[in-house]
Amino acid sequence: MALENREPPAWSPPRASSSSSPLLLNNSLTKTKTPFVPVDPTGRKVSWYCCGPTVYDAGHLGHARNYLTTDVLRRIMRDYFGYEVVFVQNVTDVDDKIIKRARERHFLAKYKEDHPKIDAEVVEDIKLAFAQFARDTKGFPADTTIDTFPQWFTTQKELLESPILDEDQTIFKVRILALNSAVNALLTPIPEPTQFYAAVESILSAYLGNVKKSEIPPDEHAIFADYAAYWEHQFNEDLRTLNCLPPTITTRVSEFIPENIAFVQQIIDNGFAYAIPGGTVYFDVNAFEKAGHFYAKLEPGNRKGEAKQEEEVTAPPPPPAGEASSAELEIQNEKAQKRSGRDFALWKKSRVGEPGWESPWGSGRPGWHIECSAMASEVLGSQFDIHSGGIDLAFPHHDNELAQAEAYWHKNPKESKTPVQWVNYFIHMGHLSIAGAKMSKSLKNFITIREALDSGDWTARKLRILFMMGGWKGGLEISQNFRAEVDLWEKTLSNFFSSVGALVLESESTEGPRPKHLFRSQEKQLYQDLETAQKDVHEALCDSFNTSLALSVILDLVSKANTYIKSNQKSTNNPDAYFSINSVKEVARWITKMLQIFGFGASSGSDPIGWAEAGSASGTAQDSQTIAFPYVQALSQFRDQVKHLAITNKSQPVCQELLKLSDHVRDNQLLQLGVNLEDRDSSIGEPALIKFGDPTEFLAAREAKIQAQLEKEQKKEAARLEAERLEKEKAEKARVKPEDMFKTDEYSQWDEDGLPTVDAQGEEVTKSKRKTLKKAWDRQKKLYDAQLKAGA
Repeated sequence: MALENREPPAWSPPRASSSSSPLLLNNSLTKTKTPFVPVDPTGRKVSWYCCGPTVYDAGHLGHARNYLTTDVLRRIMRDYFGYEVVFVQNVTDVDDKIIKRARERHFLAKYKEDHPKIDAEVVEDIKLAFAQFARDTKGFPADTTIDTFPQWFTTQKELLESPILDEDQTIFKVRILALNSAVNALLTPIPEPTQFYAAVESILSAYLGNVKKSEIPPDEHAIFADYAAYWEHQFNEDLRTLNCLPPTITTRVSEFIPENIAFVQQIIDNGFAYAIPGGTVYFDVNAFEKAGHFYAKLEPGNRKGEAKQEEEVTAPPPPPAGEASSAELEIQNEKAQKRSGRDFALWKKSRVGEPGWESPWGSGRPGWHIECSAMASEVLGSQFDIHSGGIDLAFPHHDNELAQAEAYWHKNPKESKTPVQWVNYFIHMGHLSIAGAKMSKSLKNFITIREALDSGDWTARKLRILFMMGGWKGGLEISQNFRAEVDLWEKTLSNFFSSVGALVLESESTEGPRPKHLFRSQEKQLYQDLETAQKDVHEALCDSFNTSLALSVILDLVSKANTYIKSNQKSTNNPDAYFSINSVKEVARWITKMLQIFGFGASSGSDPIGWAEAGSASGTAQDSQTIAFPYVQALSQFRDQVKHLAITNKSQPVCQELLKLSDHVRDNQLLQLGVNLEDRDSSIGEPALIKFGDPTEFLAAREAKIQAQLEKEQKKEAARLEAERLEKEKAEKARVKPEDMFKTDEYSQWDEDGLPTVDAQGEEVTKSKRKTLKKAWDRQKKLYDAQLKAGA
């Protein structure tokens, strides 16, 4: 059978141990849900490799989607299913994007130091930068100059205002905005240096990074290492803010150079790679397939196409004369020496302005794909359980990873019946998009994690809810409706925890009657609801981490618990009602435990209920509430008594003032301290329920309540005015004699009762029309006669 017609090899299920879990995983290698069986013979240890960040810019919400979702799955694996998870995550700190950005930033900073004032030399450099940037912008008209740019820019209004763009349009938009910013700076009469450099930064840094790169010696690593270290630190801080667990083991490319070199050499020795003159090493896809391996297991449809060399060095812009530069010729020559268009770089020759490490093939650095194969193999060996990453990495990155690892751990098919299966389970996180556009650092169309959190639009908790609701596998688009679902879920849980916490504190107080511990049909039903929820959540998590369903089950259980509380609370209509705090507390306790497993963070204490304050990983709220409760209770009881006296003596003027003061304490002073007094039926002696919580949330709820009441009153007033208008209109209409109601320009002749017989055009009114008019005449006569009678 021809190699191109082969089917991917069958996935080999790991041998199950006696302690295997019921977990099914949606495996990208099989495109199906497969039972999860660890490589570890005891069935307890799980080895997991996660593709980490390429640290050249700020982390955005798309990264949060990937890493926060991964954190949820990892926690479920560890804290729910009880596995010992060894979680390895790399940091790509040697990369073409990092090299380019670091070089640009280095020379831009140096240039600004050398040119503190905007003089003629600076202006001339900006003009050169504009020309280079314009030439390098695909689709930009070649005859457009700095002088003609403003007029041309006005023709791009539709593109600039469009909310949805494809990748090419987005790149074009970003680049012409950078050109526009620079042109505006050049047209400023007396530019201020700080503002000027900020406006021209994009085009000037690209220009300087290109024309000055020869000034960087081959052994210079600090420029690039320092730049990557800065963004790595920012990334780690962002993940800590999101309450993501740190990796068990972190592998940086720069710290695994010898291992990468040895890995490439072994692939060459096994006959699956070749070096070309100059020092670049390519993977030989054809040789790999001829040896019995299958290329592109994850996305077989891409196996015949040209290799996506996403991380290949971008060729410099063409010179004005249109002749190929020496650098371009060198790249073209290297590509011509590839044995196949599908072959991809394992080791890349260092060019001018790039860092390099000595190797058997000359100075260079690891290719984009080889780093993960080498580092994961070094740490986890020839086979491990789970490999995860974003869906955009499936091809070429993960497919190339698999090919490299199989080539390294190659077994002769004639000598071994067991094929190389480096990874047992591949799981890919779906994209995050806003208004239909995928977030991307390279496209510069992203919202950073810090911007999202600092703006107040999102908190770490809301993002975790969002990504769990969206599930891990499919794409997720942030819409207003989806955001409303997140807010409602969070608010419902917060209110539930606040109510249960208040009821628990109240039941533990020495004040009031001793709490009853009942087990009637109501309590039995709530315990059954809890047991059903536990079973349903377990089945959801076993079903390839179906977190969306798990959150839905929890919300449903909260609804049932709230119904139980409400239907069993004392009221005027039901003064003997009572509920068991133990049953409610057990529900809240289990939900708290599950949320803690999911990574939300619980309140502190030996028996925590509820989650930590929004935006924090953990808290001491419960301990502080326990301490504060007796003092707040004393104040609340005093307020209840004052309120009762004021209500029973309403005729006294001072009592109205006391009621206002009572409301002011509840609605202003205590809310700002994180205390909400929820009044209950005082006619039967029920004290206010004391709730502790986030002052911001309490105040927001108060404002929402005030706004809702205001809107209700406004609607009521509008309805009253409309009723008055209709009544007035009706009264005015009733004063019109029926004989006069049709005396309009629409008709020219009428009978003795005022009914039209001929219209304005001289045509006789039809019988059906006269019938309709007669009905209206009769109704008007009744109104008119009634008005006359009322006036009499």
